[in-house]
Amino acid sequence: MKYFFSAGEYSGDLNASSLIRELRDQDPTAQIWGMGGPLMAAAGAEILFDPTAESTIGFWEAARKYFIFKRYLNEFTSFLKENRPDVVVWVDFGGFNVLLAERAAALSIPVVCVFPPSAWAYGKGRARRLARCVTHLASVLPYEADFYRGFNVKVTYVGHPLVDRVKPRQKPEEWRATNGVSPEEKVILLMPGSRKQEVQTLLPIMLAAAAEVAAEQEGLRFMLPVAPTIEVGLIRSILASYPGLSVETKDRTETYDLMAVADLGLLASGTAALEAALLELPIIVTYRVAKVSAFLYQALMNKERRNQPLMVSLPNFIKGRIVVPELLQDELTPTRLAAEIRSFLTKPERMKTVRQELHGIGEILGPPGVMARVATIVREEAARKSTAPSK
Repeated sequence: MKYFFSAGEYSGDLNASSLIRELRDQDPTAQIWGMGGPLMAAAGAEILFDPTAESTIGFWEAARKYFIFKRYLNEFTSFLKENRPDVVVWVDFGGFNVLLAERAAALSIPVVCVFPPSAWAYGKGRARRLARCVTHLASVLPYEADFYRGFNVKVTYVGHPLVDRVKPRQKPEEWRATNGVSPEEKVILLMPGSRKQEVQTLLPIMLAAAAEVAAEQEGLRFMLPVAPTIEVGLIRSILASYPGLSVETKDRTETYDLMAVADLGLLASGTAALEAALLELPIIVTYRVAKVSAFLYQALMNKERRNQPLMVSLPNFIKGRIVVPELLQDELTPTRLAAEIRSFLTKPERMKTVRQELHGIGEILGPPGVMARVATIVREEAARKSTAPSK
């Protein structure tokens, strides 16, 4: 059977690549094309366009690339007409993929969606729109599944793929011994995101806060795993502006070992926050977009959430309350971030409380074998289309 995948950023590329491998196990003769990155290509997809290195976050930031993606939307529509895949698989990147799903639905091509827009928090209109063009939603979050069922979407709760992926390779004490980190030293993890935009915005604030705390307290080790979508040269150029601060850059493959051994993490809001939560790492979530984007988020927020504390991180959404601190927009300053770091370092009971709150999140996210379940859904929807009588 023939499959068209669409993913637009690193996390989508990673999840789509895992799904493609599972799909090939179930359908060894599969033909797979799509939009995505090097991970999808390595899994066996023919990539027609790779947007992953230049992905953005925020309404305004994405709007600036409108004409680029409009051109690719038209090209992909022509491709769908000419090649007639049995199913389109939408993996995150909702702003673009809802448009592609509408084009596919108009061509009577079924659409399976994984990682849909967060319409349960922002914009029920997007849920209604999705309901008109998505054949089957493979939901990764339990409350997400319940929400979309309310809009008459065909939903299967499959669990979150991170439960299969988040596995440190070494025990914390082994990692410390191998990397020369003593038991007394505190490891603070810096993860400013997988987008260039995020790194340029968030890393300088993280480093300024880290430098302030490091000047007051000895025995701190700052470590920064570099996302594969980010050039090491960019990281080094930003680090050069803080010559008095020692930061050890690490390969992205060490991330789960680092999360397991770290005492605290400073993270961009996104997948990393949930990865850290699964390893019970206390974190401070940071987030900043253009002011116009922040205004639109607020304006689109579903009315039942407007009287609740603003949250952006998945650990807090899953728990339904603020479990890990979030510094957002104008609240995100080096001074505020340094104060949060000090609070964790000087109050061991706060560290312990957060770890206890994060314990058990993995059980909420479902049993192992997530992408195998999604692959079965994709293959079954493709099979229904390929066996349906032609009109």
